[in-house]
Amino acid sequence: MKIPRAARSLVGKLIKSTPILRRHILFSTDYQVLGGPDEARQMTASSGGWLAERTVARQERAYKSLLAEARAGKPRLDLRVAADAVIATGLSNPRLLDVGCGSGYYSEVFATLLPGGLRYTGIDYSRAMIARARAHYPSTAFEEVDAAKLPYADGAFDIVFNGVSLMHIIDYGAAIREAARVAGRYCILHSVPVFDDHRTTFLRKYAYGAPVVEAVFGKEELMSLCEGADLRLVREWPSIPYDVSDVTGHRSSTATYLFEPAR
Repeated sequence: MKIPRAARSLVGKLIKSTPILRRHILFSTDYQVLGGPDEARQMTASSGGWLAERTVARQERAYKSLLAEARAGKPRLDLRVAADAVIATGLSNPRLLDVGCGSGYYSEVFATLLPGGLRYTGIDYSRAMIARARAHYPSTAFEEVDAAKLPYADGAFDIVFNGVSLMHIIDYGAAIREAARVAGRYCILHSVPVFDDHRTTFLRKYAYGAPVVEAVFGKEELMSLCEGADLRLVREWPSIPYDVSDVTGHRSSTATYLFEPAR
């Protein structure tokens, strides 16, 4: 049965105006600017966030329809861009490390959208995420690992892919340096939220019903950190809209960057 537009509008207004509904139904809501990395660390330490099994389950449900659309030949822009960035490397069947893999959904995205395939390893600091990834993709390699302290040799992977997780890593500078270190050929920072005219800002929000921290990056600082890690920008793509100007006063967007180690 099709729900009338007026009824859908009324339900939408009810959800947005009711905190408990808004935080548990909408994917991202209730943004608040934080004072800086120290406050972000304190909040991360006191919140279950991405470590909670309930958060993992809600994120998984959100991606279920996106994966179905990708399998049907209609991938959302960010999923298509992720595949395009890997294709742009020109590598055949590369070894790819997915940093911040969550429940492993990008392993399915790449299997669906990359005709040549790749050798995939996913890592995440959340034990709950890794447990869910292993349950869904038992033949794929997943490990519980800190992105800022990768237990891999220099150049261990052809491609290091950071898929929508850099924004949730407080020590993002160390994560960039570690990604550059273990990337033998290329490093991809995917769907990174950036300001063109504002400094890096930490935000608190509710994601899939849980309070989490994220950073929206000043593009100048981000590029400087990558340059300092000896990464040379090869190409960039616009990704899905992500504007937090109503909270920060500055427009933001997302982009995907393909880097090549300068060594």
